[in-house]
Amino acid sequence: MGLKDTAAIEYFADNEIFADAFNYYFFGSRKVIKPEELQPLDSAQAATIFGTRGQLPVKRYRDILKLAKKTDKGVFVLLGMELQSEIDYGMTVRNMLYDALSYDAQIKAIENQHEQQKKSEQNVNNDNAGLTSEQSVNNIKGDRRNSSAEFLSGMTKEDKLKPVVTLVINLSGKPWDGPRELLDLLDIKKDDALRPFVNNYKLHIISPDMMDDKEFLKFSTLCGFVLNVLKYKYDGKGLAASIRKRFSNVTADTRTKRFLKTVMKSKILDELTKEANMVMNAFDQIGLEMMVVGTIDTLKNLGNSDEDIVNFVTKRHHVTPDYVRDLLKVWPKPLLDFNINKVHDNDPAPSVPTES
Repeated sequence: MGLKDTAAIEYFADNEIFADAFNYYFFGSRKVIKPEELQPLDSAQAATIFGTRGQLPVKRYRDILKLAKKTDKGVFVLLGMELQSEIDYGMTVRNMLYDALSYDAQIKAIENQHEQQKKSEQNVNNDNAGLTSEQSVNNIKGDRRNSSAEFLSGMTKEDKLKPVVTLVINLSGKPWDGPRELLDLLDIKKDDALRPFVNNYKLHIISPDMMDDKEFLKFSTLCGFVLNVLKYKYDGKGLAASIRKRFSNVTADTRTKRFLKTVMKSKILDELTKEANMVMNAFDQIGLEMMVVGTIDTLKNLGNSDEDIVNFVTKRHHVTPDYVRDLLKVWPKPLLDFNINKVHDNDPAPSVPTES
């Protein structure tokens, strides 16, 4: 697993970010999945497939797997997340296998539970020697599998499995042009008489390229900010304008900036535009810059003079007066565009002059 993949898993495994993504996609941003009720699970999943050539062990590793309680109905559900730094054209089959392995693991756990109950019953029978038949029955809780079919399957008719839902996040910065359901991957015509009988599997995916910029504001965490950046990964000017318009009052925390830097740097450099590289290198300054320009916007719109704005902003944000005056000269031009255009090929990343 590369540095980029590890950074992505660490970032999205955070319960707040994880729940935010699921709530946005499945529940229209309603807070149905509660971060405090998420429990991490082992992402390794294995099963043995029996075929004509004998037993075939299968083992797969999910990126993230958690147990959640869907509080509106009190239903427990397994939530899987796959983070794609590249387009995977077999993703529908891969997710289908992940889900199947999760269900298989649950069946094995239920079967094991019944076996443990059976052993407990045998122990109780041994302990019941000398008791009356009524006393003995009262002590037995035992295996609930009564029919041969239940013993064969390892489950009773009353046993139920927890639902499994997998969400894919497209982190590639490119449009997801892969199949979004199993039928799109199969070599079968739409008018084929067999098609209606083929079981389908739909891909649940958040792909920033398919999202309107307003959608990024529906997230309650910086997950929306991250997806916004990834949408414009190869369009530095578009990224600057979008951040300036949608997230002018947002300060990216250290973890978010570190993750974005890792993702941006991991791409082949010649695929990055000059502007995108500069925005990438300027992430450490974006938070302060956005706060400064947001304050300038507010004071300008309220009719304050430039000198009053300089005095207020320098005290509020601890930046130099000359820096504020430079911004006022180009106001209301987007701040990040202003910084990007000042930088030449060999110049260092733009920075905010601060008072020492």
